[in-house]
Parts: sequence; C-alpha cells; structure tokens
Amino acid sequence: MPKRIIGVSKRLIDAAKKEFLTNGFEGASIRTIARDAETSPRAVYTRFENKEELFAAVIEPVYSDFMKMFYSDKEKYWQMARDRDFNTLPEEIYKRYLDYAYSHRDAFYLILKCSKGTRFENFTKNLSQTDLKNVRENLPKIIDEVSAKDYTESARLFLENITCAFYDALFAPLVEGIPLDVAKDYITKLTQFYSDGILSGIERETGVNLN
Repeated sequence: MPKRIIGVSKRLIDAAKKEFLTNGFEGASIRTIARDAETSPRAVYTRFENKEELFAAVIEPVYSDFMKMFYSDKEKYWQMARDRDFNTLPEEIYKRYLDYAYSHRDAFYLILKCSKGTRFENFTKNLSQTDLKNVRENLPKIIDEVSAKDYTESARLFLENITCAFYDALFAPLVEGIPLDVAKDYITKLTQFYSDGILSGIERETGVNLN
C-alpha cells in the first residue's frame, strides 16, 4: 500500500475551507479543492469518505467545542434556575458565544451560511430544539405540576417559535460583518427582550412568579 504524502490532508482542508466559503457546500468542487491543494481528486477520497466529511473536517474542532460549551451551559443554567439563583444574567452566556464565534469567524460562517446539504445545515434549529427540550424537562421541576398542566397549547407554540427566532437571530451580527462590540450590545438587548417575553408568558399562564 503506498504511503500517504505528509501535509496533503492539511492542504486539502485549507483549500476546502476556501472553496466552501466561496461556493457553499453544494456548489463546492472536489476537483477545484484537489487542484488548489496540488493533488488529485483521488487523494481527497482516500482521506475523506465524501465531500460532507471533508466539510466536517474543516469546521472541527470548532463545532464540537462549541456544542460541548452549549450543553454544559444549559445544564448549569437549569441547575441555577432550580436553585432560584439568578445571579448570572443570560446575556453574559450569549456574549461568550459571540466571543467564541468571532474568534472562529470562518468556521461559524461556514456552519451558518454554507452548510446546506450537510448534517450541519440546521445548526441554529438544533440549538433551539435542545433549549426547548431542557424547558420541557425542567419547567415542571421549577413550578408545581398543577401549574405546569395549565400551560396551554398556545403557550407551547409561542415558546417554540420565539425560541427558534432567538437562535436564528443570535449570530446575525457575525454573518452581517458587524463589529464584536456592537454585536454584544445587540445580544444584550435581544436576550433581555426574549427573556422578559418568555418569563412573563409563563407567569401569566401558570400564575407562578419566577423572579
């Protein structure tokens, strides 16, 4: 079996990043990537199962590290909510996400705008679904079961849609090329707006004061 040439995988990933940023996943050409990496299309497929796995290689470990942080934060947040500990403002969490995203701008832009056709294309939707799953699991632990049963179908629909809209808007400043300091001011306003709306909606439905 012929030995792999050292450095080809890195060149392929670098060339793929450029091609994906320019043309998106669906429009990217393996031949162009191979040419820019000074190798052959065959060399791509000996290292990566398919184009999607090459895309995955480009955004790793940024994607995995962010998701670990996200899952950890949700666990900590709901523990604080159960303890009625509201010292950590939600916007501080989302500012940290912006810090991370801006530090890895290309990878996040690829995930947000260039991933159609890959398993990453529903990135913000998956974040919102994780958030909603945590709400469904933890809300009954914060308010009593009787109040939780009074949470209506219209309230559920409201919560789902407002959460999805929040995560769709979360990284908009990065996509639009807005400076980080402006993005942080934006996320503070956005988080406060959504948090106030969600809390007041739950309180009206259940009669429970969550503050």
